Amino acid sequence: MSWQELSIRVPYEYVEPVSYLFGRYGRGLSMERVRERGRKRDASDLVLMRTYLPANSRQRLARIEVGLKLVAILEPIEDLTITPLPEEQDWESEWRSHFDLLRVGRHLVIKPTWIDYEEGPGDVLIELDPGMAFGTGYHPTTHTCLEALEDIVKPGMAVLDVGTGSGILAITAAKLGASRVVALDIDPQAVRAARQNFRRTRVQKLVALTQGSVPHPLAGNGQFDVAVANISARAVGERAPHILPTLTAGGYLIASGLMESQRQDVETVLVDLGFTYTKEWPQEEWVTLVYRSPLT
Repeated sequence: MSWQELSIRVPYEYVEPVSYLFGRYGRGLSMERVRERGRKRDASDLVLMRTYLPANSRQRLARIEVGLKLVAILEPIEDLTITPLPEEQDWESEWRSHFDLLRVGRHLVIKPTWIDYEEGPGDVLIELDPGMAFGTGYHPTTHTCLEALEDIVKPGMAVLDVGTGSGILAITAAKLGASRVVALDIDPQAVRAARQNFRRTRVQKLVALTQGSVPHPLAGNGQFDVAVANISARAVGERAPHILPTLTAGGYLIASGLMESQRQDVETVLVDLGFTYTKEWPQEEWVTLVYRSPLT
């Protein structure tokens, strides 16, 4: 079978919708930052995104192209590049070549399933299949959420993951010693991908996974020491009133998916609800904010 590589360069704020398109209709998803040689990273940098399709998948290609045209209505983006792969080269080997071992924070190691790696002393190993859903650790929002979880989660804590995506944050919480994790996502594809990753990493007994968002029966009042929401500025603002009652007194909210330019809007919502600012993890033009719920 003949395969083709689909690639496009997009601004960071459009990584999520394009990753959804590529993840749903393509085979595999990879992302890497691109910038002019010799220039420091800044907000004008783009993300090179790739996926793969059989050459005869006209309907799937058409759906990707329509989705990209809808994105382009919001802001002009570059054209989709379609590159035929040589007959002897399959999509999977080409896609996998764009991933490597990823170290985050002090001890976290994100390992694609096909890479051999022997854990070192103190390593917290998270093995998953990148590209099945948005959230692999390569994007600044996921990267900084992982750092925040490593800093906050202690053995025995209960963690709520709103918008779990690939499940990487829920897996990390479990690996850090959380005694209970509830993972929610409104996207059925993300739920399927997360379920596979939970089984692969053997945390499925610790993680309750379901399709949906807060409020939810699995997220009762006062049940969680930590809630993480790596979604978007608007979604954090909308979900925060429903996340607050699920937290214990003084519980942590890790809010991410936010551009630095959006933080003021999110902070206003959280402070009005009674949350108190604690810490932040900025990376490039993105920021992850940590707030604590009222003590009483």
